[in-house]
Order: sequence, then structure tokens, then C-alpha cells
Amino acid sequence: MELILGAINGSYLRNITENAAHDTEEVLAAVAYATDNSLLFDWCIEHDIPLKFWGRLDSQVAVNTNVLSKFLKRKSAKFTCKLVEKHHAKVIWWRGYGVYVGSANLTGSAWNTNVEAGFFVQETDIDDKLANDLLSMFSVLDKHATPLTQELFDLMVKRQKELAMKKPDDKPFWENSSINNWSGLVTTSPKKASDAKRDSFLSEWYSTLQILRDISGQVILPENRPTWITDDASSGAQADQFLHAFYYQKTFEGQKARYLDFFDRNKSNPDIARTDALKWWASLKAAPQGEDDMLNTTAPFLRNALSQENLPTLKYVDFKEVCFSVHSIKDYARRVRNSSVGLPSTGAAYNIPEKVAALSKTIWEQRTDAGLDIKEVLSYIFYGGKLDELPDRLWQAIDDPKFKIDGLGISALGELVGWALPDHYPPRNGRTSKALKALGYDVTVHVQ
Repeated sequence: MELILGAINGSYLRNITENAAHDTEEVLAAVAYATDNSLLFDWCIEHDIPLKFWGRLDSQVAVNTNVLSKFLKRKSAKFTCKLVEKHHAKVIWWRGYGVYVGSANLTGSAWNTNVEAGFFVQETDIDDKLANDLLSMFSVLDKHATPLTQELFDLMVKRQKELAMKKPDDKPFWENSSINNWSGLVTTSPKKASDAKRDSFLSEWYSTLQILRDISGQVILPENRPTWITDDASSGAQADQFLHAFYYQKTFEGQKARYLDFFDRNKSNPDIARTDALKWWASLKAAPQGEDDMLNTTAPFLRNALSQENLPTLKYVDFKEVCFSVHSIKDYARRVRNSSVGLPSTGAAYNIPEKVAALSKTIWEQRTDAGLDIKEVLSYIFYGGKLDELPDRLWQAIDDPKFKIDGLGISALGELVGWALPDHYPPRNGRTSKALKALGYDVTVHVQ
């Protein structure tokens, strides 16, 4: 975490954009006031990074018309602007690199000469709770936003001219039919806010689950299955590895996944994109990236190790092997800070096997607030009640300190659920969601 104070401590917001391009998948920016395109918007265009921007909607034209014009002229689904009444946040998330939360608007003075204060949190330090809260904020803003249209732009140009001449009446502005009026947030108790987050999670989980089940039903058909997959491979595991191959073989340009470009291309008809991808998958004469080993060897091992019979007596050596076999755990281990998993800072970089081993040990030795270890938490999620109520228990493990294990977020737990019960709950992690996004499905991509 870094404190951004500009000239006071030499840490400027522009330092982030100078270093973030390689790792940033998209930018989500909720900043109330914006007058300068060069600070963020031009940077996203220059580096071809998708941007979603939510500015403030008010009668004083909080987002300058030169900024609105930039978005409108782009005519690009990758570069969107919406305005929201009652919005005063200043949050910029370079997804894949980190998030800024502070006081700075998108103005030259805020980024250079004003006394502004904020924190920049690196992506490796964004845990599930922070990520979910950020996504919830963007979702609320989006729900109540007014999309930028030619009509809204014309209204803002007119309003800006009126403001330059006199103090006009606000009423005609707010009565314009292009505006989505919103009275703002309603005060809620922490419990109601938590219930709303739970409901949002479950809604998103079930909608994505059905997409994965539909793919599972398609991928096992003889005409869609490559010859190197054994007959007894579970449908959920096959769906996971089909999406794995599609994501890594089809969406990458150099070192960066362009899955959001694919989403823009396929969102009008995901069914066609899925059919074409399945034809490509079926035509593969060999597994492109170890999918055969995962399906024919690793998946059966995981299912057996995480079974109701074996999980309670699982030994650490086998749990470590589970961690080495789960994509989302390996990916998180690659990004996690050394100090978070008990590795001393030696000056030399640790390799991925060393990081995964350290993370697995950290998870194994943890206890929840209720004193539960990882075996007890997983047993509760998988087998602690009715099968169709598993998503409710999964939410508890994500949100409730009595069941929460640090280092196991939504992606890791969703994937573990899938390897334990692949025929009912296909494995899902961040990479799965990105592949679904690339196929045109509007799903949420979680951090870990």
C-alpha cells in the first residue's frame, strides 16, 4: 500500500499510469469531476486498454464537455462513459495492477498541484472483501447511471453555455428526458448491506452456473470432444479445460489477454461464439497446454482427495499437492506478497513452486475465528448440508470470519467446489470467467 500525496511525498497518480500499462486488463474509474483527457482517458486509448468511466451528473457540468466529446467521438464499446447523480467517489482501479482510493478528481490541479490524499493498493493486496466492495460500488453506480448519448451531450453543452452567461434555473435541466434521476443511497444497517451483498453474489453465481452447465452438456457430446479425452472424464471438468484452452490459445496477444475485445465482438450472440469454439476444441489432435493431463490424471486425483470420505483425514502432503493442482491457487501464489506467506525478503525472487508451497502451508496452519481448519471449512462447504444449498455455504466461507480462510477467495473456493463435485458444480475461477467473458457472456471476473 502506498500513500499518494503528490508533491508532499513525491508520490503522484501519474506515476501509476507510467507503470501500469503492461499489467492492466481494464480500467474502472468512478471519479466525480473530470476536466482533463490527458490524465487517464488518453492513456487508455494509447495503450488500447478498455475503460469504463462513471462521472458525476449535476447541473454544474461536473464532467467537462471536452471529456464527454472524447468518449462520444470514439464510438467504442471498449471506452464507455456514464454519469451518475449523487456520485462523489474518487476511485480508479487498474485491474491487474492496483486501485487508487482518495480525494483526487481527474483534473490537472488535482493530479499536480492540489493537496490531495489517497491510498494506492497493489493488486496483490486486494483481498476478496475489498474486491467485492469495489465491484458492488461500480455496480450501484452503473445501475443508477445515465449513459452518455448525443442527447445528454447536447444538454451538457447547452448547460455549460448557460452557466458561462448567468445562473440558470436548475429545474429544466433535471426534467430533461435524457437524464436518469436518482435520489441517492438509502441508509441501511450493516446487516442489510451484508444481506444485499450475499443476494448479489448468489444471483451472479447461479446465472454463471447455468452457463457452465450448458457448456458442460455440450462439451461431452461426441462431436465436440477431442479424441484424447477419456470417456470417464466428468462433464464439468471437460467444460473447465475447454475454457482453459480457449482462453490461453485464442484471447492472448503477446503477454496480454484481450478477452474484453472478444466480449465486444461476441456479446451480441454468445451461442455462435460457443459453437465455433467447440468446433475448434473438437478438432484439436493434441492438448495445447496440458489439458489432457489435467482431465485424465489431475482431476481424478482432486476428486478423490476432496471426497467426503477422504477430506477429513487429508494429510498436509496431499493438501499441498491439491494446491499445486488448482489453477487459481497457483495464480494467487504467484502474485501474493512474500511476507503474507511467511517467506523472508532475501532480495532474490522466489519461483512459483516455492510460492505455492509457502501458500499451502499458510492455509494449512490457519484457523478461522471459530477455530476451524481448512479441512473442516471445505468439508462444511462441500458436504455440510443439502447439495443445492452449497452456494449459501460458499458465501459463508467468503464473508463470515467463522468460516473464512485467508488466501482462499472466490476463485479458489469456486474451483475447489468444482473439482470435488464437478458434475453438479463445474469448476469456476477467474480464468473461467474471463473465458466466458470472451465468448460473449456478461459475467463477473473476480480477483482471486
